[in-house]
Amino acid sequence: MKNLAIIPARGGSKRLPRKNIKKLCGKPLIGYTIEAVIESNIFDTIILSSDDDEILEVGTHYDEITIEKREPALASDTSKVIDLIKQIADRPSYSEQYDAIGLFLPTCPFRTSKHIKEGFSMLQKEDFSVVSINEMQEPVQLTLTLDGQKVINPNALINPSPLITGNTRSQDFDKYYRVNGGFYIAWLDKFITKDNFFQGIVKGYEMPPDNCVDIDNEKDFLLAEYLLKNNHIKI
Repeated sequence: MKNLAIIPARGGSKRLPRKNIKKLCGKPLIGYTIEAVIESNIFDTIILSSDDDEILEVGTHYDEITIEKREPALASDTSKVIDLIKQIADRPSYSEQYDAIGLFLPTCPFRTSKHIKEGFSMLQKEDFSVVSINEMQEPVQLTLTLDGQKVINPNALINPSPLITGNTRSQDFDKYYRVNGGFYIAWLDKFITKDNFFQGIVKGYEMPPDNCVDIDNEKDFLLAEYLLKNNHIKI
């Protein structure tokens, strides 16, 4: 088998400027993802794609990394990561020779090589993909909406709402999960036919909550730093 990994990292970030190369306990944020993908020993080609020379420069410190300067059309505030993945996957040098494709977002720094290997091992021929997830901490069953007059609608998600029936014991609720950006791994030929990771049989690899910090703003970054410095995370 030959497998392809893509690590996309734009230079622009409105909520946390330069976050992909911001030092998290002495290491550029993107370094955590690069090293986890390399250490998984699963991928024959690992592409670091960015429009930013400083980000690409980080990749040059790793022999296993192929750096690619991203075209501006795929690096704007409105561009979608999936469009970049499609563009790379469709290249004959990959589409005709590789078996699986993986997407790894640098904003999930605590996904480890162990998580990647265990997730990849779940991918069977009949599957479309395996995606990393984690359990949502707040019960979605208690979701409500608020209209323009500040009137609550407790039946926004479930009708009747547990808030109305009184069945608010969280122990009795079904579990719900969210995609955490740690990894998306699919068979390459199947991905190309759908241009998406969520088709057919999609398996979920559940990661521990502390490993699922998704860095979007300064508060997220400080939380990640706290978890690392206080040994709450083992990576």
